Amino acid sequence: MQQSVKKMRKDELISIALREVFLHEVSHWFSGILVTVTNVHVCKKTQVARVYVSFMPSHSNQQNIRLLEQYTHKIYHILTQRLAKKLRRMPELKFYLDESVEKAFFMQRLLADYQVSTHKASLNISPQVG
Repeated sequence: MQQSVKKMRKDELISIALREVFLHEVSHWFSGILVTVTNVHVCKKTQVARVYVSFMPSHSNQQNIRLLEQYTHKIYHILTQRLAKKLRRMPELKFYLDESVEKAFFMQRLLADYQVSTHKASLNISPQVG
């Protein structure tokens, strides 16, 4: 199913604006934590924007999501001001944790450990000359 250009543009507009908001206007809420918007999907029927975010460092993700939920109204207000002339109606914001980055790091560590153990095993198996 292909998305319309209009919908893709709306998703991208919200995504870019949210990245700027997190970087410049509300970064003090997350002392020392980088908030990254990884994806935005606006549902046409419900007018809800599903915003997928990740945090670096990622040691307290659930606490950070709760903080986002607590400040959703303020973020919505800032976003509405930024996009007032670009969007007719600003969708409701719902934040979700995007765990794909963490899963990628986990898989990378597993592969690195596998390669190290395979390399060690190949070093231990040497032909006996004798």
